[in-house]
Amino acid sequence: MCHRNNHRTVVSARPGTTTRRRDALTLIELLISISIMAVIAVSLGSLARAVQVSFAYSQGHGDATQHARVAMAHIARTVREATANEQFPGVLVLSETEGSWQFPDTLVVWHPDGPAADPAGLPRYNELVVFSPDPTSPSILAAWTMPGDTGIVPSVDDTSAWATVVAAIKSSPQADRVELTDLLRTASVDNASSPRGVVRFTSELSPSASDWTAYRGGSRTWESLPWVQGIHGLQTGLRQVWVRIELQLLPPDPSSGVAPEDQPGVPFFGSAALYYSLAP
Repeated sequence: MCHRNNHRTVVSARPGTTTRRRDALTLIELLISISIMAVIAVSLGSLARAVQVSFAYSQGHGDATQHARVAMAHIARTVREATANEQFPGVLVLSETEGSWQFPDTLVVWHPDGPAADPAGLPRYNELVVFSPDPTSPSILAAWTMPGDTGIVPSVDDTSAWATVVAAIKSSPQADRVELTDLLRTASVDNASSPRGVVRFTSELSPSASDWTAYRGGSRTWESLPWVQGIHGLQTGLRQVWVRIELQLLPPDPSSGVAPEDQPGVPFFGSAALYYSLAP
């Protein structure tokens, strides 16, 4: 009876000796292979996660930057195209008070669609554009107009009346509302009833309101007023209104798991200037 040998004999390089070739891995070799593959798999998973996070971060910042550009451009264009005169300097920054904090987050611009109803007087309500965070959704920066209201606005110095006016415009069902961005960072403050959108407006006049009042009161001369680049004559002088805008936007990242008010915002800054003539 013949017996078939399942092992193949290999002749070694040394005469008179033979070796046997193994067809399988030992248990230790198999465990080492599995361990190496596990390490590789974990490393690839970590790398894929890092790439995913980096892509989401870049995409979120890109979205925030685009939102900021659109909002800044809209506000700056509205300011540059504003109507202004001695009674109303084209723009008005209003602040709200929460506890001991003040929030200059509302910008009112005199921006009629056509010629102003009274270019030498005060604006009409339907000629105003109001920029502010939405009181009901503070992560939204919006612009309001009142196309159907032809009433005359209060004096610039009547801040309490203006606060009432702006609150009424924001809550009016007749107001037209345009959303500029929904990525505003929100933050809570002491004694505040709800989070607020992080927006700040400031404006500067040159000559300032106090300079002009002093001139009208006789304590300053026409020549001594701080005209922009010294541009003035005997009958007119050039006034500048400079508006600065600061927004903090929150790049969208739903996977972060952090509350919006606790996430760091990305700051964006912009400005716009308006020029008009004053007469003695």
